[in-house]
Amino acid sequence: MKHRIALAAIVGLIGVCTLAPVQAGKRPAARVAEMTPDEALVAAREAFARNDLPRFDAAAAQARGHPLSEYLDFWRLRLRLQPPQPDADSGAADAEIRTFIDDHPGTLVADLMRRDWLLNLGRRGVWTTFDGEYAKWVLRDDDEVHCYASLGRLQRGEPTPAAARELLFSVRKFGDGCGALLDAMVHSGAMQRADLRARLRVAIETNSPDAIRRTADLLALDRASVESALSRPSRALGQASGSEMALIAVGRLARSDPAAAAERLQAGVAALRGEDLDFAWSQVAAAGMRRLAPESLDWTKRALKAPATDETWFWLARAALRAQDWPTLRAVVGRMSEAGRRDPTWIYWMARAMRETGESAGADALLHTVAGQFSFYGQLAAEELGKLTAPPPRAVDPTEAELAEPARNPGFARALKFYELGLRLEGNREWNFQLRGMTDRQLLAAAEWACQRQVLDRCVNTADRTETEHDFRLRFVSPFLDELKPVAAERGLDPAWVYGLIRQESRFVMDARSWAGAQGLMQIMPSTARWIARKLGERDFRVEQLHDLPTNLRFGTYYLRSVLDDLEGSPVLASAAYNAGPGRPRNWRSTLPRPVEGAIFAEIIPFNETRDYVKKVLSNAVFYAALFSGEPQSLKARLGSVVPQPASPSDLP
Repeated sequence: MKHRIALAAIVGLIGVCTLAPVQAGKRPAARVAEMTPDEALVAAREAFARNDLPRFDAAAAQARGHPLSEYLDFWRLRLRLQPPQPDADSGAADAEIRTFIDDHPGTLVADLMRRDWLLNLGRRGVWTTFDGEYAKWVLRDDDEVHCYASLGRLQRGEPTPAAARELLFSVRKFGDGCGALLDAMVHSGAMQRADLRARLRVAIETNSPDAIRRTADLLALDRASVESALSRPSRALGQASGSEMALIAVGRLARSDPAAAAERLQAGVAALRGEDLDFAWSQVAAAGMRRLAPESLDWTKRALKAPATDETWFWLARAALRAQDWPTLRAVVGRMSEAGRRDPTWIYWMARAMRETGESAGADALLHTVAGQFSFYGQLAAEELGKLTAPPPRAVDPTEAELAEPARNPGFARALKFYELGLRLEGNREWNFQLRGMTDRQLLAAAEWACQRQVLDRCVNTADRTETEHDFRLRFVSPFLDELKPVAAERGLDPAWVYGLIRQESRFVMDARSWAGAQGLMQIMPSTARWIARKLGERDFRVEQLHDLPTNLRFGTYYLRSVLDDLEGSPVLASAAYNAGPGRPRNWRSTLPRPVEGAIFAEIIPFNETRDYVKKVLSNAVFYAALFSGEPQSLKARLGSVVPQPASPSDLP
C-alpha cells in the first residue's frame, strides 16, 4: 500500500537548491515539460541514474525549494565526479563537496557524498584529504573505499594493515581500489606466490572469472590458457600443464557437470597432487551438493583435508546433513573458520551431531549459546532444550515524550517524503541511517511512530533491532486481520502462516514490486495472477488489481492453498514452492536418500534465496501463531518431515 503523507508534516527541511552552472563547452540543458516540484525531483533522480547531466539540470531547475533539495545538490555533485565529466579527476569539485558536507553535518546525504568523494580522492591519490575524510566516514559500507585506505598507507611506506589481506580475500570482484591494492601488495612483497595461489582458490570457490583473471595475471599464467580453462574447461583440463590451470578448469567444469569433473579426477590429473587434489575434490563436492547429486557425500569425504573456505565447507556440511552422516558433519564443521563455526546454523547442527554421536552434555552447552535468539535456529535450539517458541514479555509502551523524538527527526521526515514519491530505496536508506546508536526505547518509539503512520515495513524492521526490550506486536504486525481471516478460512489456511509469508514477501508494503515483477502484499507474478483469475472465473481481471488488498489476499491465498495441496500438505515444501515454483521442491525431494526432518530439508535447499525464505517464513509463522493463540508453539511440529518421492511435473505455474 502506498501511503500519502501531507507535506505539512515535513518540517525543518525547506531549503533553496543551489546548483552549479553548466560548464563551458557542454551542450545546453535539455528542455523538459512543466512539472510539479515532486515530479521534477523524481525526473531529476531518473536523469541522475542515467548519468544525464543536461536533463538532470533541466529537471532540477523546476524542483527548487523542494523538501528534498539537498539531494538535488548531492546528485549533481556525484554526476560531476563520474567519468567522462571533465571534473571527474581534476579536483575542481573538491571545494564544493567540502562545503556541501559541512553544510549538512550528521546527515546521510553528507556521508554518501563523503563516500563518493573518498572513492574519487583514492583514485587520484590525494591521501592527506582522503585520510581526514575517511576518519569521519560513518557508513563504512564500501570495500573499495577501504581498499583505497590501505593502498594509501602502503604508498606512503607504512606497514600494510592486517585487514588488507582479509579484505582482498573477501571481495568477489576487484574494482579500481581493490585491484590497485592487490597489485601494490604483490609488488611490495606483502603478498607472495603462496598468497596468490590461495587467492586464486577463493576466486574458484566463488566462481568469479574477474578475480580468477586478475590473480592469474599476477601469477604470470598464460592468458589464452586461462580463457580456455574458463570457457572450455573439459578440453583445457587435458592440456593443463600446471596445477593452477588445472584447478581453474576443474572448478569451472564442476560448476556445469560435477560428475564429469569427478570422473576426470578419478582417472587422474597429473598436475594435481596433495592439497591441490583435495581442493579439486572439494569443488566437485560443493558443486555436486548445489545440484543435490547423490554422490556428493562420497566426494565430500575425499575433500576433508582441502585448503578451502567456508564458501565450500557450508555446502559440504549440507551434503553430510542430507545423508544424516553425523560423524562427517562434525568433521566438516570442524574445518570451518571460527566465524563459520559461530554461525547459529552450524552451532545447531554441530550440537545435533554431537548428540547423535553420544555427547549430549556438550550438545546442550552449544544449544544454550543460541537458544535465546529469535530466529529459526534459535527456536530449534530452544526446542531441543525443551522450550517451545513464545514471545518475550512486552516492553512498556513508548511515552508521549518518547514518541515526540521521531516526530522531530528530519531524517525520518525525508524518508516519509521519499515514500510518498515512490522512492523506497532512498527512503529506507534515510530511515535506517537515523537508527544508528539508538537505545531499545528509542527504537521502540520509532517503530511505534512508523506503525501509526502505516509505514509498516519500517515499523517491523525497526522493532526487529531491539536487544533487551521487545515488543513483538510491532515486530510481527498483523494489519487487515479482519480481511485476512475469512479469506484464509475459505482456503483452509492458518492465518499465522499467511502472515509469516507476507512478512517475508513484502513487509506489508502494498505496492511492493520485486526485481522479477512480483507485485503486492503476497508478491504474485502477473502470469500466475492470470492463471488464478481463470481458475476463479474472474474474466475482467487486470494486473494492476494486484495492488488492491482484497484481490491480492484472495489470489495469494488461492495459490498458497494450491501449492500446499500439490505438495501433500507440507508447509516446508509449499513455502519453497511459493518462492521458487512448484516444480523445484518436487525435484529436490526426489533426490533425498531417505526421509528427513523438515529442518534438514530447509537447510539443504540449493537456492540461497529460497533456503533463507523458507526458514524465515516458518519462523515467522510460529511467532504469529504464538501471538494469536497466546500459547507456546512448536517449530519442529510445523516443519514436519519430508519423504522422498519420484520427481513428477506439476500442473501449477
